[in-house]
Amino acid sequence: AMLLEVILLAASAGRAEVHSTASPWRDRKNLPQLHTDAHPAACAVRSPARCHDAPLLAGRSDKSMRGKREVNVAERASARRPSFKWALFHNWMYFLALGLTLPVLPRVVSTIVNADGSPDVSPASSVVSGDVEAIDKVCTFLFVGLLGSLSDLYGRKLLMAYSALGFTITCLLQASARSHMSLLYVADLVDGMSSCMNAVCQAYVADTSDRDRRAINLGIFQGVSVAGAFVIGIPCSSIIASAYGLRAPIYTAAAVGLLNFLAIVFVTPESLPAAQRTVTKLNLAAANPLGALARLFGKTQVLRGAATAFALLWLSNNCVNSLFGNYVNFLFGWGPEQYGPLMLVIGFILALAPKLLVPRLGLKRSIQVGASMYAVGQLASAFAVTPSALVASVLSMSVGCIATVALISFICNQAAPDERGALLGGLETLQELCDAIGHSGYGRLFAFFIAEGAPLRLPGAPFIAASGLMVSALAVISRTFARFPAAASFL
Repeated sequence: AMLLEVILLAASAGRAEVHSTASPWRDRKNLPQLHTDAHPAACAVRSPARCHDAPLLAGRSDKSMRGKREVNVAERASARRPSFKWALFHNWMYFLALGLTLPVLPRVVSTIVNADGSPDVSPASSVVSGDVEAIDKVCTFLFVGLLGSLSDLYGRKLLMAYSALGFTITCLLQASARSHMSLLYVADLVDGMSSCMNAVCQAYVADTSDRDRRAINLGIFQGVSVAGAFVIGIPCSSIIASAYGLRAPIYTAAAVGLLNFLAIVFVTPESLPAAQRTVTKLNLAAANPLGALARLFGKTQVLRGAATAFALLWLSNNCVNSLFGNYVNFLFGWGPEQYGPLMLVIGFILALAPKLLVPRLGLKRSIQVGASMYAVGQLASAFAVTPSALVASVLSMSVGCIATVALISFICNQAAPDERGALLGGLETLQELCDAIGHSGYGRLFAFFIAEGAPLRLPGAPFIAASGLMVSALAVISRTFARFPAAASFL
């Protein structure tokens, strides 16, 4: 009911926005008067009291008049753009649904894999959980670049709706898996072929934001969207699972995904209307995964360095994303009920830190400070022996996530408006490739070091490896800024 009320409020806000901006003559006093004042005759017709300014206006140069016209057109175009908050809302809904499934899906896998049907983590269930997610990420890697390019060609709204519907079907298939893994693999195929919500919504934010606001808006977008998973999704998942069983949160996620789909189709305005689409034909060479990666790594040396740093950063970040539930379950026996409050705090940090810190630090320092804090937090997590030590390390990593937001903003600024969908689709392709490697690799590394016959019992080994990757990312981006000071000068 709460989610439906939010959608209805958003719908009424959207209608109000459309009515207030559909005609530039609806409220003249809020419009800049540069264009109509540019000629004495126009001044006299509209307001004789202003005609004393006519000689001055008549004497202005044509260049000045053209500049004013350009400013006027830009201001009107900006006023007619939809708010970036539409993308924020839909990505928030998407991550809310994802957050409902995150705590329980590994435990559902354990009930199928473990011979006794136990939901607790085991070496076998850790490997299978990682492989299941890896298949999803491989499929996303193959398709997200294509879907991002299609959003440049057909608009953002169509692809956002497609992604929301795909995740709804995915959740229904996951919840139906009982005794065999086959439905989980099919669900991952569906999810991988439709997973483009984050990339397309990022392009929506870029479409609707001025250049000087783009980094801030993308930071707000990332923080609030991910907070949907942590602040509401994960705590609610633990409550629903305790009351109705492990699969109930997944069915709830399917309902949230369906509401998101309906809101996109019937309420949300398009951020890239047909008149602004300069891409008229799909470039398959650039839309395939290798082409999408080539767009990132082959365009300029600055972008190549930033993309390399992002790959290392995201592969490092995947450690906590893929292992946290199993890690705390092994160390302290925690389930979603125990770590739910911690996720709530993390969610607030992820929502607030980009908005508070990135504008003050700037992109360059946000990347450097954030990556440093993240690496320290990962290393501390690896050797945490008490719950309080683990909580402190995780909070450090949460603040360090400003590095991700700032680096995405920097990469986004390298693209023209009609190329942002493809570039961010390429970035999403890179993320999914790193996730595929990370889920499978970290899962196997964790399983090796918790097995009975392990030469060294070190469950934190994946976090040590992740910390090394984060330090490498920091070194690469710092070297890129040093080699190309002009590109970093405005950061």
